[in-house]
Order: sequence, then structure tokens, then C-alpha cells
Amino acid sequence: MQSVNKKLNFETRQKIAYLAALTLMFSYAELLIPRIFPYFRLGLGNAALLMGLELSFPAFMLLGVVKTVCANLMAGTLFSPFFLVSFAQSIASVLVMFCLSRMIRQRRILSLYGISVLGSAVSAVVQISLTSLYLGQGTWSLLGPMLIFNVISGVITAWLAVVLENAVGESVGANAEDGELKTSTVDSADSNNERKVFNIVLLIVLITASASVFFIKNTYVLCGFLLIAFVSQKLSGRKILLLPHISLWLFVLITSVLVPNGHVLFKVLGFSITHGALVSGIQKALRLSTVTAFSQCAVCIQPGEKSLLGLTLKYYKLMVVSFVNTSGSIFTKLRTALVFNKN
Repeated sequence: MQSVNKKLNFETRQKIAYLAALTLMFSYAELLIPRIFPYFRLGLGNAALLMGLELSFPAFMLLGVVKTVCANLMAGTLFSPFFLVSFAQSIASVLVMFCLSRMIRQRRILSLYGISVLGSAVSAVVQISLTSLYLGQGTWSLLGPMLIFNVISGVITAWLAVVLENAVGESVGANAEDGELKTSTVDSADSNNERKVFNIVLLIVLITASASVFFIKNTYVLCGFLLIAFVSQKLSGRKILLLPHISLWLFVLITSVLVPNGHVLFKVLGFSITHGALVSGIQKALRLSTVTAFSQCAVCIQPGEKSLLGLTLKYYKLMVVSFVNTSGSIFTKLRTALVFNKN
């Protein structure tokens, strides 16, 4: 993907960064909406993918990768299994939507709404398939409700893409004419090298710590690791939000106890809660909470301003500033944020 990035022309690179930043705007908004189950989300950020269907195949795939990396970086799940699931479902969805869009050019079989719904459906199937490998076969019981939910979200996402498409075109065109975003400071070679070394060391530490969690079998040791992860998250400047962890625990425990294992502890509404299933669910939830907390520390990683990730994050910050400083309705604020002043 790095070689593809270097071969992109200036206008395409600007559009990828802009659309990826747009996905962050919607992803951030969705993080503020409480969810009972962590895997049920509208996915409004996919509207940006629908608006980028005219890109070439390498550029569109790169948009999907940048969108996934940035979204997980902002959400604090970059070093958790959630990232692997998110990456796989995003790539699968991107491939399906791109292929369908090219087929439509030959034969107008589907509208943008159809592409969005099918992309969402593929995303749901991939998500459940991969999640079941860790949480167990009980996860498949959620496929039906998730497909129904994703069909609705696919329609909403397509509608949003149609509504915002004109504003996006104006903003990308204006930025392409005026040139690159101005950087606030010119970093010296030494500071750039120090930042790269810091990023590499931090990546190694976080990946090692996150990976080691999955080899721990003792529940008490896992609790200790979770405490260390929370302290690290606090030191990195990220707030510890309990609601996402609570919803995660509920989801993991429910899907785990659906598959009985060991002797029966008690019964709930005629359903047997077994010792092995309960312990397994608790350990799985502890591991996921721990790697999620470690992933929050990735906020300290600072990509270069001239890199595609750095440009995406800068666009995102400018969008947020424009959104906050604009008065009026939510749609007025959003449209103004899409055509931000890059200077």
C-alpha cells in the first residue's frame, strides 16, 4: 500500500485523505451513541466509501485501509481483535462495493442504495464469521438480527452519501486548486527521526503487551493486566469510559454461555449456566477489555504531517473545528464542516 501511496497523484491523494477524514467525523459521532451490543453500529462512515466509488481500484482499496486504521486509532482498538475483524470486514465490503459499481456501469442493475445494502450485508457475515472464531458458535445467533440492522443502516448510509456528495465535491475541488494543507511547523530532521523512533518503540511495546494477554490462562493475572492497561491508558491522556466495557462484557458473556461447558451452576429461565462457559466468558471479556485499554495508548503515536495518515488526521481536526464554530442546525454545521477553510 505504501508503494501505491507514492504513485498517487496530488488530487487523488487529497480526495482519499478527505474522505477518510469524513469517516472519522461520523465514527466519532457514533461513539457518542450508547450501544447495548458493541457490534451493532450504523456505520455512517461508509457513506464516504460510497462517495469514493469513482476512484481507481488501488486508490479505493487504500481509502478502505486508511479509513479502518484511522477509525480504530481514534476508537482505541488498533491492537485488539476488533481491529482485525474491522479490517477484514472493511476490505471485503470495499471489494464487493467496487465490483458492483463497475458492473453497474455496464448494466444498471443496482442503485447506490443496493450497493450500500449488499456491502453492509457482506460486512455483517464477515464480522460474525471472524468473531465466532474467538467467542464461539453462539455468536451466529446474532447473524439474523445483524443482517436486518445492516440493511437499514445501508439505506441510511446511501441516503447520507447522496445528500453530502455535492458538498464533498466542492471541498475536494477547492483543496486541490489551492494546494496542500499548510503545516504549522517545519520539523527538523532530528525531530522527525526522534518521532519515528518513539513511534516504533511504542508500537512494539503495545503490540507485545496486547499479544501476551492472549497467552494468559489465570483469571487473577488477567485482572492485574487489565489494571495495568487502565493505568497506562490514563497516563496517555485518554479518559476511561466504563460504558463500552460494560456493553462488551454483556455481549461476550451472553454469547459464551450460549454454548454449555462443564457442570451446571444455576438456571435462568430454564437455560443452564455452566461453570466452564462462565469462566471462559469472563476470561475472554478480560482479554478484550485489556487490549482495548492498551490500544487507547496508541493516541500517543503521531504520524508525519505529510503522510497520508497525517493528512487525514489534519483534515479531521479542521472539520471538527469548523463544525464546533458554526451556528445553526446540525445539517448546517455539517455542510459547513465539509467545506472547511484549510488555512
